[in-house]
Amino acid sequence: MKVFDIHSDLLYDLFRGKGDNRFKDIHVKQYNNSVIKGAVWTLYSPDDFDLKEAVNCALGKIDWNELKDFKVILGFEGLRNLENAEDIRYFYNLGFRHAMLTWNEENKYATGVAGPKESGLKEEGKKLLDIMIELDMIIDTAHLNKKSFYDVLEYTNHNIVYSHGLVYDICDHRRNLDKEQMLALKKANGLFGLTLAKSFVSRKEEERDLEHFLDHLDFAIEVMGIDNVCFGFDFMDYLDDDFENAMVKEVPNATKAHLIIEGMKKRGYTKEEIKKVAWDNFYNRYHDKLYKRSK
Repeated sequence: MKVFDIHSDLLYDLFRGKGDNRFKDIHVKQYNNSVIKGAVWTLYSPDDFDLKEAVNCALGKIDWNELKDFKVILGFEGLRNLENAEDIRYFYNLGFRHAMLTWNEENKYATGVAGPKESGLKEEGKKLLDIMIELDMIIDTAHLNKKSFYDVLEYTNHNIVYSHGLVYDICDHRRNLDKEQMLALKKANGLFGLTLAKSFVSRKEEERDLEHFLDHLDFAIEVMGIDNVCFGFDFMDYLDDDFENAMVKEVPNATKAHLIIEGMKKRGYTKEEIKKVAWDNFYNRYHDKLYKRSK
């Protein structure tokens, strides 16, 4: 059973990480020992930098021959460093097919979860969404505050995902979706990607484990249905020491993702249901957006 992970910070790691061999020594090594055979690789933007330089740096460190059969979509986790909406075309021409308007911050396009609650989608954000719709890009609503989240869904239901979060009704983390948001996402026929970030799973340290992650999965499927749920793990083990212990304890990195599949089997999910969540729900929609590698 293979898995498509719809949220990875790999591009950011290649941009910010120390050493030129991180791709082979960390990421290729893990993927070659994992059930994860496809991913959305994003450039994360927690601070200010030159976006074009960062993208070119990250892409320049990838040796595609090391992962010949691995499926990749390129994306952005936040667009604070996109100078204007029209610039998204430049990155589209480089192969990017996915973007979030914000990380946690408020910027010229929208407002993230750390921004003012009353502030939502901006006029420049609407321009950006129009271009993304024109280009048939994936619009990722993760990290938006509630107002921006609903503003985006009122503006468009085109290629909507919420790539990495869990269920607020189980754990009241600000990045988790409550039931009403999940129903709105389902109405837009969006996909909900579930993360393994332990602080999203529970407020209690002793509950930050695989079983409680699977409780979130059960709840999400009950609310949204089996066809609108997938995985957006957001592994952070490779970023730096502060994130070394960021995931649920049984699945600290990509090499342990098979334990989720085993956990679903134990909970009675059928092979067809597991395949939908693990791969088909995302891949069958968006396989046309895979990065076309240079020969």
